Amino acid sequence: MMPEPRLAFRLLGPVEICTGTAAPPRVGKPHAVLAALLLRPNRAVSFDTLSEALWDGEPPPSALSNLRTYVHRLRRALPGGGAGVLLSHPGGGYEIRLAPGDSDHLVFTHLVRRGRDLLAAADPRGAAVALRRALELWRAEHAATGLDRRGLLVPELAHLDIERLRALEDLAGTWLALDEPRRALDTAWQAVSADPLRTRGWQLVLRAHHRLGEHGRVTESYAMARAAFRDGLGRDPDAELAQLCERLMYRPYAGAS
Repeated sequence: MMPEPRLAFRLLGPVEICTGTAAPPRVGKPHAVLAALLLRPNRAVSFDTLSEALWDGEPPPSALSNLRTYVHRLRRALPGGGAGVLLSHPGGGYEIRLAPGDSDHLVFTHLVRRGRDLLAAADPRGAAVALRRALELWRAEHAATGLDRRGLLVPELAHLDIERLRALEDLAGTWLALDEPRRALDTAWQAVSADPLRTRGWQLVLRAHHRLGEHGRVTESYAMARAAFRDGLGRDPDAELAQLCERLMYRPYAGAS
């Protein structure tokens, strides 16, 4: 298992520089630059790519000067002025150098991968430990909370948000494998509350209620899922969710459902 990291940066919530001394810049353009660099660590990110993340294709005439100012502010917030960490590239652009434990999103990705590997190796208890540690790194439901998402920030941050939901669903399924349906239900509801249009989250809710012997809650939860899909997508959930609900309603729990 990966040792406890000594984070230098946080992206899973408000973007933060964890120096313990200097205060990070306020949420805004400097943080958007930092988020863009953190999402593509250890490689040059061009001026054009950073400009898209800052101004979405409509940069001001002073864009290059502004970008240099934002990077200067970031360096002032880093120990040693960011030497060896925040680099300028002669061909244009900037690079942030990170070790695997330097940013929470990198640690999260490692732990989730570890949890899934342990699930594949039939070690649900070890998987639960890894997945819980991964999810505990999140300080909000969304990465880079408060930033306007433009350019590369749109797909990259959306990917992190989806990975959080998938990790919650993986953990809920792991709790079911460990025969801990109450924990499974609590975790599955976290996933459903964050995104009620994901079928897998509702499947886990229904299975957890069934394991707990709460057959009435199975049908109630399916009705909630149906309402959410109709409101959000104008249609019913996938047929497999209705079929699962029907199977669980009429079958007492006696092993894996």
